[in-house]
Formats: sequence, C-alpha cells, structure tokens
Amino acid sequence: MKVLLIDPKRIGLESYLIIPSYSLGYISTALRRAGHEPSVCNAARDGLMPEQVAQNVARARPHIVGISIFTPYFSSAAKYAEAIRRRFPEVFLVAGGPHAIFEPEEIFERIPSFDFVVSGEGEETLPMLAGLIEKYDNPPKSELENVPNLVFRDGEEYFHTPRKIIGDISTLDPPAWDLIEPNRFSLFPNGIFTMKKRIAPIITSRGCPFPCTFCGAGRAMGKKVRHRNAGSVISEIETLHKEYGIEEIHIMDDNFVADRAFAIEVCEKLIEKNMNIVWACPTGVRLDCLDDELVATMKRAGCYSTAVGIESGSQQVLDLMKKKLKLEMIPEKIDLLRKHGIRVTGFFILGFPGETISDMKKTIELSMKLNLNRANFFNFTPFPGSDLFDRLRSEGKLKSLNYDETYIHSLSYCDDSIPHEEFIKIQRRAHFRFYLRPSIVLGLLRELHSFSQLRIIMQRSLRIIFPGNH
Repeated sequence: MKVLLIDPKRIGLESYLIIPSYSLGYISTALRRAGHEPSVCNAARDGLMPEQVAQNVARARPHIVGISIFTPYFSSAAKYAEAIRRRFPEVFLVAGGPHAIFEPEEIFERIPSFDFVVSGEGEETLPMLAGLIEKYDNPPKSELENVPNLVFRDGEEYFHTPRKIIGDISTLDPPAWDLIEPNRFSLFPNGIFTMKKRIAPIITSRGCPFPCTFCGAGRAMGKKVRHRNAGSVISEIETLHKEYGIEEIHIMDDNFVADRAFAIEVCEKLIEKNMNIVWACPTGVRLDCLDDELVATMKRAGCYSTAVGIESGSQQVLDLMKKKLKLEMIPEKIDLLRKHGIRVTGFFILGFPGETISDMKKTIELSMKLNLNRANFFNFTPFPGSDLFDRLRSEGKLKSLNYDETYIHSLSYCDDSIPHEEFIKIQRRAHFRFYLRPSIVLGLLRELHSFSQLRIIMQRSLRIIFPGNH
C-alpha cells in the first residue's frame, strides 16, 4: 500500500524554522517494516503550495495521504487537505502531529476533508490503519476500534480508540533518512546560531515528567521518560555523518539530561567514536538536572551550545508555572555550563497569566545578571495540550485565538491584567536591554559564519520586535 506523508509549509506566513521531519521519518520506517511503500513530500523545504502538492499526489498515486499538523500550521494544513480532496476524492486523508493529539475532533469539524486522525504516537497506528484499508474498501468500525490512537467518525459521532504509548522506543528503527534527505535542507534551523552548515535533528528520548502548566509535552508523549538504546543513537549519527555529510546534530528531546546515566552513556559513546561532529540542545535542558561531571562529559563529546528554560525572574511566577525550579539555583548552573565552554541561551516567558508588570521587570533584570550568551523572551502562548490552554478556554478567554499566530514570538494572547501596548513596550525593552550590550554584540558577531545566517537573524529579530502577522 502506497502512503504519502506531507510536511506542510505555512502559507502566506513566516516559517520560523524549516528542519527535516524526523517524526515523518519514524512513521516511514514503521510503514516499511509493515510492508507498505511510504514517500515523503517536504512542502516546507521545497516551498510547495497546495496545488503543487496535489500534483505530487497525482504522480505518487498513494492510497493514503498523511498530513502533519502543528498548531501554527492549522489553516495551512487545511488548504493542503482541501486541495488533495478536490482532485482525489478516493484517497484516504489522515491527520497527525501535535495538534491532532490534543484536538482531533476540532480537526474533523474545521477540516472535514480528513477521514482519520492519529491522536498519539503513529508508528503502530498508521501501519495498522494502512493494513485495514488494504484489506477493506471501507474498514468497518469493528476493525478500526482495534487500532490504537485513532479517531474516526461513526455516523454523526466521533469514536476514539484507546490511547497507547510505545513502552520501549528502543524497538523503533531509526527514521528513514533516505526519504527525508537532510542534506537538502538550507540553513534555517531551530536556534538560529549554529557552528556548522549541515545540520540534522534527532531525538534520543520521548516523554517529560515535569508538570509545567504552559507545556503539553507530558500529555503528548507521556510522563515517563523513554529513551532509545544509546548504540542506536550513535549509529544514527554515524549514518547522518557518513551518508549525508551532516556536521552538526541538534538533539530535540524535551530534556536530554532527564536520565543522567543515559545522557552520559550517549556522550561516552560519542567520545569513543571520535566522529568530529558537534551538537547542541536547542530545545533546552533543565538546569536542575545538571552537575559538573555530566556537563564536562557533554563538552568532551562535542556539545557546544544548549538552551535552558529559566522562564521567569519571579519565584512567585515560577511557582504559578509549576516549573519546580528555585531562583537561587539558576546562576550556579549557568556558570557551570559556561565554565566548561558551553554556550547558553536562556528561555524566558513574558505575559504569563497572573504575572504582573513588576514580575516581568524582574525577569529582564535577571537576564541581565546571568552569564548568558543569548536570551529569548517569548510571549506567553496558550498551546493546545497545556493545562493553561484548557483553563483559559474554559474561562472563555480563547474565543479570538488565531492558531496562525500561536508562535512563541507572536502575540496570540495578552492577559487581561496587562495592557496590550504596555506589554509590547516591555517585550521590546527586554530584547533591547539584553542585546544592546557590547559584550553580547561581540559574542554574536563571533558566531556568524554566513550571510544567510545573518538574513535569518534579521528576519527573526523583526518578528520578535514587531510581533503580529508577517
């Protein structure tokens, strides 16, 4: 059975990052193992509009088309689905991705072109669904209900099959990188600043045990951290390095250092291989998981940069976030990373519900005192799947929420307690105060290695300073 998986682009809007979709790579590998024929359409990378993707469907002649939906890509994904449905009414359309996990019924209601929604990890779900479609022209409910993580329509009602988390992800084979072609991606990565030009993202684990109210990672991937076999991780990095010329790896885990022993094992195996490859953790690690031995081992293994989730300079706000982090620990852990020569980007959130202007000023002051190389002052964004999204929606505060603007540098939501114009001023002041310091400017200039990188930085800087539609 032929299955085409689509990584959509944001139509008419800025794409904050364009990176190889390892998620579609994992799904492709699982489909292959089950005897199916997957292919991947990188619409984001190749700038393909819906009608162009429909032409790809005409060439590939798949029985199933899957579209990955991140929340900021919602309206764009709808356009791709509608274009494919118009030309190919017989094709089964399947939605997946983070938004599908949290809001499957909304997808059916707002994008009726879809036949199925995968509302969890898809490595087992999609191959099973493909097998049923291969067996039946129209799979019966009695068969569909045995497929985990699936949502489908049964008459006027929606049927949700039981949620299932893959207990041991070391049983999963690495992504089908031959279909993703990571060497064909331009430098438009997560994190902006890179050391090398050929970069690929990987994950070494899934799951997050922490209860942060602004994040849905634990609900999406489970509260238990499930990690891969360290040898498999190293083998994947070797493949990327030798077969695709990848020089830099970005570990995209929710928290690579959550399992200290595993992180050290991966690092030690990297040291043994001596592949002359560098790596970073642009999605961030938790400060309270770091210690001197771990950080030293990360550095020897090639880690040159990491982000850290600081979030706020107010302990009261950190407690509201359920961040489980004490302010007094933050300077010590950042100094530890810098001592070992690892660059540090601090992640901060401004405009968190319940935060005051005084709290935001404390955050700015803390950023100035810390030994950071860079800082990102994200506007609070109510992401589906987070506790705060559920609470704000139940309070009727998200009726005007525009999914296209649920980017962390867009102003998709402003809490009632903070005047909109005042918030914009504080957000700009935060970036200007942090970055318009000679030591920071010189440090950033040293990290530039191409005009394309400078272009990306300028684009994102304008997006940050002037939030809104772009």
